[in-house]
Amino acid sequence: MKPNHTVLDLAQDLTKRTGSNISHLAIECPFAQRLEALSKILHVYGGNGRIIVFCSTKADANSLLLSDKITHDCEAMHGDIAQN
Repeated sequence: MKPNHTVLDLAQDLTKRTGSNISHLAIECPFAQRLEALSKILHVYGGNGRIIVFCSTKADANSLLLSDKITHDCEAMHGDIAQN
């Protein structure tokens, strides 16, 4: 994130924002190393439950699914909706 980023809290008035057994993880890594980093994250955190990885595009989701670095059983979910 850039130093001058803005945080919008859309759930500020909710008493329960996220379940107590759900963890959010954000890691900054160079773009060229994202598949290797994701593979390591899945290895460390993927054994105890389910993980959702958000991608910008359908093509990004499909490339993760087809990557040889991602060895865990995974599926790509997308609505097949046009970007425009």
